[in-house]
Amino acid sequence: MGFPRKLAGAALAAGAAAIALPRLLTTRTSDLPRPAAGVPKTYPWRHADLFLAVRGQGPAALLLHDLYTGASGAEMEALADRLSDRLEIHVADLPGFGRSGRPAMRYAPDLFFDAIVELVRHAIDRPTLLIGSGVTGAFAAEAALRLGNSATGLVLLGPPEPDTEGFLRPPVWGGAAYQILRSPLGQAYHWWHASPVVQRRTLELDLATPTLDLEERARSRSRSARQPGGAWPLWSLWTGDLVWDPRPALARLGAPALVLWGAETKGDPAAPEAYRAVRPDLDQEVVPGTARWPHVDAPEAAAKALLKWWDRQAAPAPASRDPESAGE
Repeated sequence: MGFPRKLAGAALAAGAAAIALPRLLTTRTSDLPRPAAGVPKTYPWRHADLFLAVRGQGPAALLLHDLYTGASGAEMEALADRLSDRLEIHVADLPGFGRSGRPAMRYAPDLFFDAIVELVRHAIDRPTLLIGSGVTGAFAAEAALRLGNSATGLVLLGPPEPDTEGFLRPPVWGGAAYQILRSPLGQAYHWWHASPVVQRRTLELDLATPTLDLEERARSRSRSARQPGGAWPLWSLWTGDLVWDPRPALARLGAPALVLWGAETKGDPAAPEAYRAVRPDLDQEVVPGTARWPHVDAPEAAAKALLKWWDRQAAPAPASRDPESAGE
């Protein structure tokens, strides 16, 4: 048999395996891992039901996880533990992730803007502090701008960083890559990427220090990502459809804002300056001993910095002295 025929046979075999494997394994999908602690609530949105876990008392805060394979509100749980004594915490599973619905569609930033605005206006139904992780922080910034006075503040946890030219933009090859991922080969890749082995390695790269529960975290992320429809948001994420620059919204936002950065992140050390350039009064802090997610690596330090900033926003401005009494 000549090489061309061998190559064609191998391609056919690989294609058949790519078609059969996801269908076979999908029938063996495990149950979802437990949700974030709190009273479970579901909000019926037009694209999908949105899941929230609610606990605590005080001003409302909506905690929004980053986007990655197996993402869910569980990412925000350690931070929520430390904020719930002071705030009424709403931990969301974003559309396509966790216990929220997974619409079979091409995901775009507008989908997440709308979901966040909808949750604040109708599920929480009172002014809310938005706390967003990673790429979702960019979506939270845009949502806060649209919410106006209904957004009491904005906290970005390790937000997107500009490239070497100062831009945040999707790759030019994204459209072609998306079509490939929609194929059986892409489905097979998603199933492999969602495996506990790959997820454990991803966690090792993203966390500043591996935790004792690394295996359990990897298994939980795998179970969540392998739910039916779990590939749809990831295909959009991987091909750059969800790239969004939060800086234009930050520059126009009237509400106070805080950015927490990881001291050991592998990104651009000049990123804080890029954010300060569009908003000189922006509060920023670097959390020691943390990487991509400061609130995951050091939830105590992140919560302390967040609450200290929040208290400053709530404190009354110092009264100016009467000019006539200045000479007393």
